[in-house]
Amino acid sequence: MLPQITELEFDTVTIPEDSSPLGKSFLFDFDKCDFVLKDGKMIELHGFDVLKQWITKVLKTERFRFQIYDGVEYGVTLEDLIGSNFPRSFIEAEIKREVTTSLLRHTHIRSVGNWGFERDDTFMRIKFKVNTVEGTFEQEVTL
Repeated sequence: MLPQITELEFDTVTIPEDSSPLGKSFLFDFDKCDFVLKDGKMIELHGFDVLKQWITKVLKTERFRFQIYDGVEYGVTLEDLIGSNFPRSFIEAEIKREVTTSLLRHTHIRSVGNWGFERDDTFMRIKFKVNTVEGTFEQEVTL
């Protein structure tokens, strides 16, 4: 008594030759915690912009806090360092280690270096250079 299905049709997806192997994503405003819309549509990101947004998301996600990431090595453990009374040199060394370890999990990232740190009472801005299989770019994230 089940219906007989004779043929299923699927739309095929063609990938443009000039597209980045990083794929695409959509622009996210981390201050407003929402996707950015233009004319009612989400803004697409391609190339390094996809990777830059992924890096920002990883660094703003505290590891082990969200159940969705249980069993997955995603995010960083930096909250205890930012605003702590540890010596600045220790904090910066731990941030370098933690960020580098987290970012090298991405298959396109080869290395992270050229670090810079700016700190005020509640936030820390870190700058670093990301070397990928596609090239190199500068990244800045406020924690």
